[in-house]
Amino acid sequence: MATPTPTPNATPLASSSWLRSFMDRCKLEKNGSNFSDWDAQLKLAAEGDDKLRYLTEASPSEPTTRSTAATREAYEAYQKESAAMKNVLIFAMEADLQRRAFKMGNANEIYSKLVTMFSQAPRIVQYEAAAAFFDLDFKEGQKVSPHVLKLMELVESLKIQKVEIPKELIVDRILYSLSKVKAYVQFRVNFNMQDKDVSLEELHKLLVQAERDMGLNVNPPKDVLNISTKSKGKFKKNGRKGKKQAPTFTKAKTCEASTSKIKKGPLDKCHYCNGMGHWKRNCSKYLGDIKAGKITPVGPPPSKDKGKEKQA
Repeated sequence: MATPTPTPNATPLASSSWLRSFMDRCKLEKNGSNFSDWDAQLKLAAEGDDKLRYLTEASPSEPTTRSTAATREAYEAYQKESAAMKNVLIFAMEADLQRRAFKMGNANEIYSKLVTMFSQAPRIVQYEAAAAFFDLDFKEGQKVSPHVLKLMELVESLKIQKVEIPKELIVDRILYSLSKVKAYVQFRVNFNMQDKDVSLEELHKLLVQAERDMGLNVNPPKDVLNISTKSKGKFKKNGRKGKKQAPTFTKAKTCEASTSKIKKGPLDKCHYCNGMGHWKRNCSKYLGDIKAGKITPVGPPPSKDKGKEKQA
């Protein structure tokens, strides 16, 4: 859907650097799920350009014929700036919200409608910030800086709701949340013994430095760990590198081959018929020729049973 045409005769915001930056980076979602962050950024940008009152203050009454020239000029100036802020709001929201906002009169009317639609009750905001502040946990392996900054952010949220937490209690809460990790127990003990009076920013700096000094969250690459573990299991023994042992099946195969050669060696060739796989005394041709009287054997006659047993 095309973006609605800006309001005619509106200020181009050429000099409004804060608001221009806001329009470039922030978009209010149609369901208002990011309204809290969007509203905080909008107020910051409008206050930086001294235009916050065009959001929070209603339009002055229209001058009458009896109004002074100064009153007329103030009214016209307000309408001009309000029209410019209306364009800022329209460009900083999604298309579904733009259609509704474009039909409204000025920036204050649009902003008031958005607050009514999407803002939470102050008591709910206060409760959620307080619950998060007291429940936020710090776990092993986390970075300390984001954890501390999150707690400080929750403290600021409570300040907006006019809930002031003593600084000492905030420091104790931060240290308590960290003491669940053993590495920070000694830091807490030393900090309390020295009875330091530091700001939250200084405490954050001390914790980041302590994390660095203790070498936390400094893990070697996973591939290096895998290689060293694998090498330790297969190639190292008693801290020395040794030769890789030959697989057991290789030795078994060698023994089997040598045994086969020993068995087949005497049966290589018959010296009578030149056949393979038997001895002369067991040769069927040799025994047949003796029985037929063709040859006379030298020495005692061969025994068939003995030859069979030998062959077996």
